Amino acid sequence: MRKLPAVAGRDLVAYFHTPAGLAVAALFLTLQGVVLWMFVQFLGRPDAPPGAVMEFFFGGTILYWIAMALLATVLPMRLLAEEFRSGTIETLLTAPVTMSEVVVGKWLAAVAYFLALWTPTLLYLVYLRAVGAAMDPGPLIAGYLGTILVGGAALALGLLASSLTRNQLVAATLSFVAFFLVLLLGVLEMQVAAPGAVQLLRRLSLFRMMEDFGHGIVDSRHVILLCTAMVLGLLGALRVLAIRTGRSVGGRTKRGLAPALLAPALVLLIAGMVNYLAGRHYVRGDWTRTGVYALSEKTVNVLRGLQRPVSVTVFLYPRRGGEEARALGGLVRELCDRFARHAPGLFQVELVDPDRNPERAEALQKKNGIAAHEMNEGVVIFTSGGRSKYLGRDDLVDYDLESGDGAGGHIRAWKGEPAFVGALLTVTDDHPPVVCFAGGHGEPDSESVDDGGYATFADDVRRDGNQTRNVARLTSDGVPAACTVLVIAEPQQAYAEGDLAAVETYLDRGGRLLLMMGPVFNRNATGFAHVGLEALAARWGIRLGDNLVVDPEHASEVEGPSVWAAGADNYASHALTARLGGRPTYWPRTREVTRMSPGTPAAPSNVRALEVRPFVHTSDKGWGEVDLTTIRGEGDLVFDKGKDQPGPIDVAVAVDATPSSAPAPAPTAAPTPNKPPRARLVVFGTGRLVMNYRLSGMLLRDYNRDLVLSAVAWLADREVRVGIGPKIPEQIKLTLQQETVAWAFRLFVVGLPLLCLMGAVVVWMKRRV
Repeated sequence: MRKLPAVAGRDLVAYFHTPAGLAVAALFLTLQGVVLWMFVQFLGRPDAPPGAVMEFFFGGTILYWIAMALLATVLPMRLLAEEFRSGTIETLLTAPVTMSEVVVGKWLAAVAYFLALWTPTLLYLVYLRAVGAAMDPGPLIAGYLGTILVGGAALALGLLASSLTRNQLVAATLSFVAFFLVLLLGVLEMQVAAPGAVQLLRRLSLFRMMEDFGHGIVDSRHVILLCTAMVLGLLGALRVLAIRTGRSVGGRTKRGLAPALLAPALVLLIAGMVNYLAGRHYVRGDWTRTGVYALSEKTVNVLRGLQRPVSVTVFLYPRRGGEEARALGGLVRELCDRFARHAPGLFQVELVDPDRNPERAEALQKKNGIAAHEMNEGVVIFTSGGRSKYLGRDDLVDYDLESGDGAGGHIRAWKGEPAFVGALLTVTDDHPPVVCFAGGHGEPDSESVDDGGYATFADDVRRDGNQTRNVARLTSDGVPAACTVLVIAEPQQAYAEGDLAAVETYLDRGGRLLLMMGPVFNRNATGFAHVGLEALAARWGIRLGDNLVVDPEHASEVEGPSVWAAGADNYASHALTARLGGRPTYWPRTREVTRMSPGTPAAPSNVRALEVRPFVHTSDKGWGEVDLTTIRGEGDLVFDKGKDQPGPIDVAVAVDATPSSAPAPAPTAAPTPNKPPRARLVVFGTGRLVMNYRLSGMLLRDYNRDLVLSAVAWLADREVRVGIGPKIPEQIKLTLQQETVAWAFRLFVVGLPLLCLMGAVVVWMKRRV
């Protein structure tokens, strides 16, 4: 292979020294420039989907595939066909080069020119960076890698076509037909119904491959398959060249039909075995900056510990909706593939197009009680052991409604992984936790659909895989033993001693309490009132302040200063805040909740240590307002130094108790039969976080539901549901002036191609002289 540079250089120079080669470059850059120009305008639309900045540049448009077909057809067509036509093949082979060097050298020349044509597209990145697009390098590198691999394979097959004929046009036709036949496999995927055929077509689909590369997903199966195509194309060209010239690769002529067929058959067999093993043992990397597609370690552990089969039926409408629907479908398919990989044979996925199978869609809709509008948006149904759970679009994604066009807006957060894990645990858990809602003291009714009720939240608790139960009174029999988590929210009447004793007993035996209690006022709102739970909280290291927490700089513009927003800067590092991913929660009529000062009464006697951790607080500009005149709205809201509590103010606390008779476990360890139960408490400074009026969607989009559901899951020792947060896809939206967009047209649709055409004219004139 020492002569490879000379062979490759000879043909590479020919590409640049012919007008046709530069004309091809001009046509190619025109097509790519049009793609970029359309792409820049597309990113400024309200319905632009999430993703890396160049995600749809690689394989996302028909112009990309036309350009690839152009190069795969034109670049290799003359490499061997012209040698045969002019008779120079014999002269070339009598030179001190081997046939292998001739074939590989000519292919390398085509690949080098292919790379040279793609190099100017790097200027597109410079332009996008200049207009303010923050680019994720992972998908960019993956996109170019996929383009090089597809191009290399197509050029190898084009070289094979060139070796079969003396006519360049025939070679070009063979290359063109072969390339589009392979593309057709990706189209057939949507037309077949047999699952095995669908899987095979997906493996062979160039559309799927470039979709993955464009998203920043590098699959070893794609890489090996494309490399195999390169090797087979080169070996095929080498074999044809040997037959047509009457020579053999090894220098000896082989005789007989059997030896002539044996080597190709063995090569094809080895290629098939390599790709079969690659399909069984593969790596699917996620090169995105935020790791949108990669599964967390907790999810992988859940899948590896799966004990029984789970059937997942995905209803998607590939022919409906716009780019957002397409993006959602891609995210769901990718997540299903990754789940199935880590639980082979147990996590079984079926993708169903309801437009093609309406009877089955209607039957499962009725069986699972799915609303028609949810079905029309697409659902995912989990089934195992007679239990089922479905996930709708709102369970999987959060939309940025303010930037939308009324049909959904941008995908702001991808919640698929925690939603899938929650559904998986729900259908495989035969003993779900029981969440008990206390009553009898003015608490919101968990069955009430009024604005101040908890019916919507109770539905969410059940959808998260729990059972719910109302506990009207605690005095007679105490807290029922079946209660995994006891919820006490917004009591307005004082707890009697018997009630408090029942709660204390429940905690002493390792119970779990979710206390949500805002400030309580006396009848005329002339003073703060206590309901008895303040002393209970103090016994467990928590102080409930007599104040109203405000944060004017983060106050809601819709609901007034008594409602303020907490964001990423207001969350402490804790499992309870992981599910939020830094997204906002809104805190209406909230009191201070913080840890007790040193020297306060000791913890319960059966507790060796208390870990009291505040995890939500206001900004430094927030404070605890104690002036009731101001709270009643009769005075100006200002911070009174020496009177009001200065910020930051804690409004949520988690308590983990270590039993005195057991060694100190890890902070998040779950109780086991060999260890005494450990009590846990979560206290929020308001119970209005999840009232019906907040979850109805009529107010600002918040994530209070996610926070409180995380608290329930943490209290119930469902750590996986707490610790898996949403993923935030790259969201690029360009707001460009018309002149800036016009410059993209001038530079890349006109400028670069014009330079190539000018070069072609110069070469043509020199050749005439």
